[in-house]
Amino acid sequence: MRIAIVYHSLSGNTRRIAELLAGRLGPLVEAADLFEVHDLHQYSTLTAYMVGAPRAMRGESAAIDPAEIDVAAYDLIVVGTPVWAFAPTPAANGAVGALRGADGKEAVVFVTSGGAPGDAAGRLSTALEQRGIRVRGTVLFDRRDLENEERLAELVAIVTRPPSGG
Repeated sequence: MRIAIVYHSLSGNTRRIAELLAGRLGPLVEAADLFEVHDLHQYSTLTAYMVGAPRAMRGESAAIDPAEIDVAAYDLIVVGTPVWAFAPTPAANGAVGALRGADGKEAVVFVTSGGAPGDAAGRLSTALEQRGIRVRGTVLFDRRDLENEERLAELVAIVTRPPSGG
């Protein structure tokens, strides 16, 4: 199985989970490739709160680098995002729009949250499903879960589960 792990991270927490996931998947799958997306708007901690959070609440998509993410060669897509104002980041929303070759594939969503996650996972799942991508599961990591082996094992289990076929 080939897995594309697409994520946005500002503070490094989402990157940490993506890297841990790729490391755990390494011996279990043919490939677990990381695709970090960067918002072309360079947020600081202050502007992420003042500008980025309202954009996230509105469900806006950011212009990102890379502008396109070709996942045609992958069997499964994992999408990770921090939670900003109870929602996925604009860059994560942009990543969903940047996916190429994703029709009919399955995905897994994970979110990292410093507090209340709101419906960030649900909103990201809906965006993927609107692109014709079936979401097989979601996992939430709050700040206490960043080193939680059980939570990471839960994510690995969802990712490595056989395809649903439907």
